[in-house]
Amino acid sequence: MVLHVQERRNRREDGLTEEYLYDKNTHVVSFKDFINRELVIFSNCDNERSIPSLVLFTCFKRADKKEVKVAQLAGAVGEMSAYHHGEASLMSTIVNLAQDFVGSNNINLLLPIGQFGTRLQGGKDSASPRYIFTQLNPVTKALFPSIDENVLRFLFEENQKIEPEWYCPVIPTVLVNGAEGIGTAWSTKVPCYNPREIVDNMRALIDGKEPKPLIPWYKHFRGTVEQLDDQRFVCNGEVAVINNETIEITELPIRTWTQTYKETVLVPMMDGNDKQPAVITDFKEYHTDTTVKFVIKMNSDKLRASKEEGLHKVFKLQSVINTTSMVWHHLIILLWLNVERSSEHHNRVCQVLFDPFGYLRRFENVTDICKEFFEIRKKKYIERKSFQEGLLRAQSERLLNQARFILAKIRGEILIENKRRAAIVEQLIKMSFKPDPVKKWKEERKKQELIMSGEIAQDEDEEEQEENEEFQSQVYDLLMCKHKELASKLSDYDYLVGMAILKLSEEEKDKLLRESEAKLIELRSLEEMTWADLWNNDLNCFLAELEKQEAKEQADLDIQIKNAAKKLQSDVIGANRKKAPEVLPDPFAERVVPKIDAHKKACEDRRRKLPVMKESKRKGTDVRKFFNQDENDGQESQSEVKVKQRKIMSAFKSLKLSLFVVEDDQSNENNIVEELSVHESSDNSVIALPSNKRKDIINKDDVTAEDNKKTKKGGKRERIKKTKQEQTSPVMRMEDFFGPK
Repeated sequence: MVLHVQERRNRREDGLTEEYLYDKNTHVVSFKDFINRELVIFSNCDNERSIPSLVLFTCFKRADKKEVKVAQLAGAVGEMSAYHHGEASLMSTIVNLAQDFVGSNNINLLLPIGQFGTRLQGGKDSASPRYIFTQLNPVTKALFPSIDENVLRFLFEENQKIEPEWYCPVIPTVLVNGAEGIGTAWSTKVPCYNPREIVDNMRALIDGKEPKPLIPWYKHFRGTVEQLDDQRFVCNGEVAVINNETIEITELPIRTWTQTYKETVLVPMMDGNDKQPAVITDFKEYHTDTTVKFVIKMNSDKLRASKEEGLHKVFKLQSVINTTSMVWHHLIILLWLNVERSSEHHNRVCQVLFDPFGYLRRFENVTDICKEFFEIRKKKYIERKSFQEGLLRAQSERLLNQARFILAKIRGEILIENKRRAAIVEQLIKMSFKPDPVKKWKEERKKQELIMSGEIAQDEDEEEQEENEEFQSQVYDLLMCKHKELASKLSDYDYLVGMAILKLSEEEKDKLLRESEAKLIELRSLEEMTWADLWNNDLNCFLAELEKQEAKEQADLDIQIKNAAKKLQSDVIGANRKKAPEVLPDPFAERVVPKIDAHKKACEDRRRKLPVMKESKRKGTDVRKFFNQDENDGQESQSEVKVKQRKIMSAFKSLKLSLFVVEDDQSNENNIVEELSVHESSDNSVIALPSNKRKDIINKDDVTAEDNKKTKKGGKRERIKKTKQEQTSPVMRMEDFFGPK
C-alpha cells in the first residue's frame, strides 16, 4: 500500500497521467490492486458530495450580478459540475458557506440574503432553501483572483470541463474558516484564525522571516481566547456582576449555542436535583439573533461562594481548544468538510486533511501549515507570471498586426476585393503577417492542459493531428484548392480579413497602435515584478475588500441590534411593566476576569506525566516475586535462581494438599477446608504451613428462626475449634516430602 501511494505521488509530481485499474486489456484483478486502486476511491467520492469548490466554480462561471435562490443555485451546481449525488448535500453546503453568525465563518464566501441560521441554535434554524437567496461575496473575488484560473488544473467528467482539482486562494482559507468533519478512519477539526494575522504570516514568509504562532479567533466574538501551552487554548465567555444577587452572561464559549446552553446548564441549575441543589432562583433572556444576554438571579451567599470558586467554572463558560494532531486537507484550497458543527467543547481536536497531491499530511502546528501553503502558492504565482507574460506578448503582437493591416489597406498594398481567400492569405504571408497569435497561444496551452489532465495522451494527440490534416486535405481537394497549406490557415487570419469596414480607418489604426503600446508597457512592468510583488498586490486588494465588507456588515449589525432593542422595550411597555433592559451588556456591571489557573495546572500535569513503558514479562517472573518475601536480601546468581525455580515447580507438581471436611449430623451447611500454603522461609528453605482457612457456605433461605440459628452456630463453633486442635500439625519443611537438598 505504501509503495503504491508513493508511486502515485511520484507520477503526480512528474506531471504524468493517473494510472487506472481497469482498461480494455484488463481481464483479472487481484485483491491487492482492488483495495489499493479501487476501494480507496469510495472514501474520497463520499467526501466530495458537499465540497464547496463545486459551488464556487458554478458561481464564478455564472457571474451572477443578482441574487439567486439557494435551491436554484444547487440545481445549477449539479448541471455545471456533473454532480452525481443528491441536491440536499449541495443545499446544506451553500447554506454553510453563507452563514455569518458567531462561530460559523470568519469570511462567508456567499452573502446570506434571508434566514440562514443564527447562534440561537447553531444554524439549525435556517429557512428552507426555496425561500432564501444568496450571491457571491465581493471578498471572495479578491480571495480567489480570476487570473489564477489559467494556471489551475481543471477536471473533466463525461467530456465536460468541470471544477479545478483545487482552488488556490491568496491565503489558506482552511485556517480562516476552520474545518470539521468525519471521514473513513479519520476526523478533522480545525479552529478559525484571524485573516489579518494570516496575511501578516504570509508577508513574513515572503520576506524570508519565520511566521508567528496564531491564536484562534472568531468574528464578532466578545469573549477571550487565552493560550495555555503551544497546542491548547481556553475560550472564555463573558459574565459580569450587577449587584449582590444578580449577574449577567453576555457571551458564551465558541459553538456553545444559546438554546443549548439554556437547556443544559441554566435550567438544571435552577431546578436542581437530589445530588445537586438549585444554585439560581430565576433567569431572564434578552437575546437577539447576534447577541446573548442572560440576567440571572441567585442568593447572595451562593453568589459569594460562586465567586470564590469562579463564576466561569460554575456556569460552564469555559472550553478548551486543542490543536494537536493537525493534518491538512487540500492545503491550498478553502475546502473544509461541511458537516453539522457540533456543540461539544473542543476537548480533542483531530485535524485530518489532504495535501495538494491528495495524500494525508500531518502538521504539528499552524505555522507548519502556513509554510507548506507558502511553497505551493509561490509556485502558482511563478506559473501565473509566465502565463501573463505570454498572453501580453500575444495580445500586443495581434494588435500590432491589425494596425499594420489597416495601414497596408489604406495605402492599397493589399487587395482583398473579388479575390479568393487563399489568395488573400498568400498576400498576408508574403507581407510577414502571422496567424492569430492569441489563438495559437491558447490552443497550445489547452493542448498541454488536456495532456496534463489525462484526457488525451501525447501519442493520441499526434495521431489526432495527423487525422485532422488528412481530413483537411481531402476537403480542400474537393474544393479544388491548389494551395492546401494556405487553405489550412484560412481561419488563422480571420482576425485580419474579418474586420469590419468601419475599422479600416486611420482613427482605428491609431487606436490599435496605442493599445499595442499599452500592452508592451504592461508587459515590461510585469517583467520587472517578482512573484512576491504579485502576491503582495493581491493581499492588499484582499484587505481593502475585507475592510469594505466588514464595515457594511457592522452597520447592518448595529441597525439590527437597535431595532431589536426598540421592539423589546415596546413589548414590555405595552404590558405596563418596567422598562426592558438593553440587549447589550450593562455598562455599570463589574466584569469578572476568567480564572485559567486550573486549566494551566492540568496542562502542566499532562506534560509532566510521561508515558511509562511497561517491561515485557519473562516466564516465571510473577512466581519469583510471589516467593521472594524479603526484598532486602542480597542478589542471587542466575544459577541459584534457576535451581530454586526448579525446586519450587517440582514441589507444586508433587505436593497434594489435604482437605479436611467436617460434616454436621443435623445439617450440611458448613464445610471446613484445610489448605497448605507454600512459601520461602528466612533460611531460603521451602516450607508448607496449614492455612486453616474456613469456607462457610450458608444457605440463608433455610434459616428462618433466629433462636435456632444461634444454637446451631454455637455448637458448630465448638466442633470447629475441637477439629482445629486435633488437626493442627507442626511446621513441615519441603525436605519432609522430597528429602534433603
